Amino acid sequence: MINTQSSSIYRLLTILVLAMFFLSACTTNKAIPPIESVHPHQERAQLLQQLSQWQITGKIAFIQSNKRERANFHWQINEETQQQNLNLTSYLGINVLQLSSSNGHHKVKVDGKTYQGEDLTALIYQLTGFTLPTKALNFWLKGLPYLDSDQISYHPETQLPEYLLSSLETNTNNHEAWRIHYGNYQAIKQFILAKKLTISKGDLTIKLVIDKWRV
Repeated sequence: MINTQSSSIYRLLTILVLAMFFLSACTTNKAIPPIESVHPHQERAQLLQQLSQWQITGKIAFIQSNKRERANFHWQINEETQQQNLNLTSYLGINVLQLSSSNGHHKVKVDGKTYQGEDLTALIYQLTGFTLPTKALNFWLKGLPYLDSDQISYHPETQLPEYLLSSLETNTNNHEAWRIHYGNYQAIKQFILAKKLTISKGDLTIKLVIDKWRV
């Protein structure tokens, strides 16, 4: 195992951002459409399953116990070609992390060092000793269930996902459920996507504020 300082906040932040694996024309931000135009649950899910190319920019906050860190990110994904690029920078513009993936091969540059591997989840574990559900987060980010047992609660008025609860197990001693809260939805072309997400498990909380979606 690669020797790293697991107490490094930036390293932990690296895990969290990488965990959202599988995440092109610019779109104009719109207000959420009226209730009658929101797709029924099944129709919305089928529509979002077609969303395989997208970019997001925004801010991420990592909170665990009494530790807190924030960063800016730019993330570009093409699931069809299995390619992605992620840049994570501090608020001073200092590059914290660079990730590039192509055809199942992943390259991570952090702390001036480069690490490579075919299994992103295994690579994260090798760097940090921590495992996160990388594939599941691709679904959760869009408000879609990953497991058949995932439970989604919908807003009574908009009928958009408000909470998602998952019992997905990871290779940690923390057996608490994953909880995702969605907010501030936005119409992006034919898709309706959340701009604020809070992902939590035990004392671990990740807050995402997406400034711009491009699909």
